[in-house]
Formats: sequence, structure tokens, C-alpha cells
Amino acid sequence: MLVTIRRFNENDIENKVKWINDPANNTYLHYDLPLDVSKTKNWWQNVKERTDRFDAVIEADGVPCGLIGLLAIDGKNKKAEYYVSMGDCSYKGKGVATKATELLLEYAFRDLHLQRVYLYTETANIPAQKLIEKAGFCREGMMKSDLYSKGRFVDRFVYGITKDMFLKNKEMTAIQYLGKKYQNYLYIKRDDLIPYSFGGNKARKAKLFFDEIDAGNYDSVVTYGSSHSNHCRIVSNMAAARNMGCCIIAPKEVSDDTYNSRLMNMFGAEFVTVPVDEVSNTIAQKLEVLKKEGKRPYFIPGGGHGNIGTQAYVDCYDEIVAYEKESGIHFDYVFFASGTGTTQAGLVCGQIINGDKRRIIGISIARKNPRGRDVVINSIKDYLHSCDIVVPDSVIEENTIFVDSYTGEGYAKNNDDICSLIQKVMIEHGIPLDSTYTGKAFYGMCREIEQNGLSGKNILFIHTGGTPLFFDELENM
Repeated sequence: MLVTIRRFNENDIENKVKWINDPANNTYLHYDLPLDVSKTKNWWQNVKERTDRFDAVIEADGVPCGLIGLLAIDGKNKKAEYYVSMGDCSYKGKGVATKATELLLEYAFRDLHLQRVYLYTETANIPAQKLIEKAGFCREGMMKSDLYSKGRFVDRFVYGITKDMFLKNKEMTAIQYLGKKYQNYLYIKRDDLIPYSFGGNKARKAKLFFDEIDAGNYDSVVTYGSSHSNHCRIVSNMAAARNMGCCIIAPKEVSDDTYNSRLMNMFGAEFVTVPVDEVSNTIAQKLEVLKKEGKRPYFIPGGGHGNIGTQAYVDCYDEIVAYEKESGIHFDYVFFASGTGTTQAGLVCGQIINGDKRRIIGISIARKNPRGRDVVINSIKDYLHSCDIVVPDSVIEENTIFVDSYTGEGYAKNNDDICSLIQKVMIEHGIPLDSTYTGKAFYGMCREIEQNGLSGKNILFIHTGGTPLFFDELENM
């Protein structure tokens, strides 16, 4: 069952009145009953433009079945009050409210940048307590005679969940200590172990894209990338799992046989190979053809570029901060492979939002300055603007470190030094890197540490995936 939440609108008023007036639903609700349609319409006109609340409808497989939202949204203190009420009794006890709560908390912590969500529930309301405890809320205390309801005073529990608690309850990728290396303390965040199609940063990004695809009832996907592309592997896998068509527009210049391309073929992806300067027109033509065939195609930019892709690594940055709070370790430097730019943009946006001081260094795997850095900066500005977060350009400039010294001969081009390092990391730590992305970035990190004389620092390398490409390098090792 696909559970989604969407903003409440005027067409939902009749359902709300019916659900709230149902005795099976309103035992613990504090409304003046019965609700009236005309009065509820007046209520909606008064609250629909308010920014201190978020009212939503729960849908299961596209069928409206309940209400959920946030009240008293407090931007200064970064908190809000949660509410939920299932309306259609046939959907109760099936995990719908639990999933909807998870989606609402993601919105609260990710989009509204809140730090705490809380709620009150009568002590006798055991079903509500089971639901919210399953969602990760913790009971914080009891308020005696807190509310006068239906002719009596009732005791209520207060529950709360913080952003850190929410992240901890989710499956965060592991951070592994590699030991004291290069006179520093080296750690690696294993995004390559995200449990989907060999993981990686593209799995993080694709999940968010497919959340939107699922909610929008699309039936096909079009994207762009080379035969080396981890992005195209993940997208074609997620599309195949949904029995959706997937078309990959691929540049003729980088179309050699790889383990990634073999996987894309196994997933049934359609390849359209054209010269790189014809890619944009070919994408437009393919989307038009699909629409004329009566399909609803969704276009995912190459590499998951755009605010959705950026959001994935704002989430990753939040995971890093949660790990630091729990472990007591602060990372002075964060290194990773920088390609299309949204991984780096997300990490920098996370740093800016959290107000942290550290060096976040993207090692370019292909693009040169100034274009490569400009793409990252533009992605940062687009994301912050979409969140109504205003910071001086100087802050963005200072935090965007894009190193283009290790691109070699370009994308998917390796050398003996990189291959030797990939072999060494595999032998010493059992961790696969690849020469297209992570091997090149790890090599660049090691050189940067040496050249800048870093010593005694806590350094985190983010393994952004590419395991199938590791096997393309075996013959060179």
C-alpha cells in the first residue's frame, strides 16, 4: 500500500466533517461536535494562508483516509505540535498512520528545519500512544487535570521527538574508523552500503526522486548518463522494480561496456546513444514521444541534479552531525567525490543551516574550475532560496571548496597511482573503490592531506558508491 500525505484543500472539507463526526473516531478529539460543513468552510478560509500550521490529508493508494499535520509552528524555537486522526476505519491497524507520521516528521525536520515535534494525548488513549511510540516519540511527562473535556478534567501525557532522535531511529549509513593514517584519524562514511542496488549517493538521491514519482502517479522515467553512471544503474533498477519503463539518453563518447551498463541492460532500460551535443534535444524529443503515446514520463536530470538531489546530502550532513553528537567526535575535514555538484551542494547547505565550522572539500572527478565550482555554488543558492534561507554570498563562497587537481585526463580516466591505491584500500580494509569516482577522490584526499601538512585531524571520507565499477578495474590490479 502506497501511503502519501498532501496539503489539505477545500475539497477535503466534507471528508473532514464526516470523519470527525464519526463516533468511532472522536472519542479523544477535542472539537465542538458535531462539525458543520459551512462552519468548517469558514474555518478553512481563515487558516489556509497561515504559516504557523500545516494541515494535510493522508492517502493510501490515492484514497483519502485521514488527517495529519502540525500546529503552532514556531520558527524561532524550531518546534511544532503534531496531530493525526484516521478517518476511514478500514485503513486503521494497517500501518497507514505510522507511515504518514514518518512522512510528516521528514517534512518537519527536512523542509521546515525544526528541531522538535511534540504532542499531547489523554492518558487513556492507548492506541495513540502505541502509534506515536512506534514512530519514535518519547513520553516526557504527565500533566494532571490538563484539559477540561466532555464534562471532566483529563490528565494528558506530553510526548516529543527531536531531529536527532528521528535520524537515530532511521537507518543511517555506518561511519567506520580506518585508523591513524597519514598522521590523522581517518574515518569513512559507508554510503556504498545503502541497501539498494549496491548503494551510493545516487541511491540516496533516487529514493527522493521516486518518492515524488510514486506520489505523482508517473508511469515512465527518462534520465541521462554514461555507461559508467551509478545514477543510471540505480534509476533503472528502481524503475524496473515498479514495472516502469526507463529510457537512458547516453553520450556516445562514454559508452563502453561496464558492469554498470550490464546491470542497466538486465533492468530492461532503453538506451538511446547520441553525441554529447545532441543530448538535450534528444531528451526533449523522447519526453514528447512518450506523452504522445499517452504516458506520464518523469525526467530525472543526470546525476540527480537539482534541489531533490541536494536535499539528499543535506540529509546526509544531518546524519554526520547526529553521529558527532552521539560519539563526541568532531570531523575537521570532510572529503568526497564531486561530480554533478549536488552531493557537495547538499553538504555545504547542511553546514550553513547548522552553522558548523569545518572544511568540506569536494574532489572533482571530471570538471575543472571555474565551471565545476560555479555549478556547485549555483546549486547551493537554488536550494537555500527554495528554503527561504538567506545568507551572504561570501559565506557560500567561503564554504565551497572544489579541488580540480586530480581529474587526470577526464571522466572515467584512471592512472596507475589510482589503481594502486584502490588495490591497497581493498587489501587493508576490504572496501571497494573505483577509478571513476571514489578511488580518484580518495587519492585526491591523500594528496591534499600530504600537501597541506595536515596532522592530528579527524578526517571523514564519504564513500559515495560505485561498487560495480570496482570490478571493471580488477584486470588492471
